[in-house]
Amino acid sequence: MLAALALSSCVKENDSYKDWLPVQPGQYIYTYVMTQDRVAMQAANAGMRVAVMAAEVAKQRAAGEDEVTIGTVKYNNQLLLSALFNSGTKIEETDDGYMLTFSKDYLMPDGFHLEGSLLVRTGGAAELANGAEWRVEMQPDFKLYSDSAYGSVQSQVNMYGGTTTLTDNQDGSYTIRLSGIAAEVDGSHIGSSNWSTSDEGFVLRPEDEKVTLAYSSCHGETFRINGSASGLSIYANMSGSRPLSMSYTVTDGLFVGLRIIGGTQECEFTSTSDYDTTGYPAPDVRVEWTNGQSRIFYNGNVYPKE
Repeated sequence: MLAALALSSCVKENDSYKDWLPVQPGQYIYTYVMTQDRVAMQAANAGMRVAVMAAEVAKQRAAGEDEVTIGTVKYNNQLLLSALFNSGTKIEETDDGYMLTFSKDYLMPDGFHLEGSLLVRTGGAAELANGAEWRVEMQPDFKLYSDSAYGSVQSQVNMYGGTTTLTDNQDGSYTIRLSGIAAEVDGSHIGSSNWSTSDEGFVLRPEDEKVTLAYSSCHGETFRINGSASGLSIYANMSGSRPLSMSYTVTDGLFVGLRIIGGTQECEFTSTSDYDTTGYPAPDVRVEWTNGQSRIFYNGNVYPKE
């Protein structure tokens, strides 16, 4: 099973294990849904990192660094391509925009391995600015891998496509929209996922209105994210006959990089015929974050208690 974003860290040694057990199914729901969303967001996250690099290039060129490029731009002597992706990632400017190429031998910041290529189609806009809209397109060789907790075994996820767009809203915010993101765990034979945001997408904006997308400005800063996504997932339903359907909503989520420190996340199994209702007495879980600490609300239970 792909593993990510479990809330095991919130089970404190000084709290009763018995108090945690009633919310355990909710923790599993959270882990499944968040992993599904992270897989579907791979192209979007890569595109936003390229937007950060492109904004830094423009900032440095405006300061007189005429020779800097998307592949050579640095901050504090660190190559941004390595900082935002890894040392095995390559980027080149093309007539269509930016082409990213990944090596599965290198770990990404979010804990996955990527292989193959993504094309960030910019429509002639070198920056995600002035109302620009970018499309991030999975190339036929694009795949994702997740390390197992049991050693060298990896789960392979075949990424088949879908539509990912990034939009500058010209008010300091940016919108990520996904439509029909299709992926399948290699060898699962249940059919591919079909994951989409709502029409509004995920809207993100820096908490400090003076912060821009340039890396030297936004690194370490807090961004607020609101939005939702839903659809068929990469996981099988309880009978193994079709993908498990899910939904995810984040409300006033405060993120520093990949880490959530505030706001509310809601995760749900959306079809009662998809899961075992004895193992999951409620289909939905709410997780509230304050100063980086989480509280789980599931089926009338709360953990940790006040």
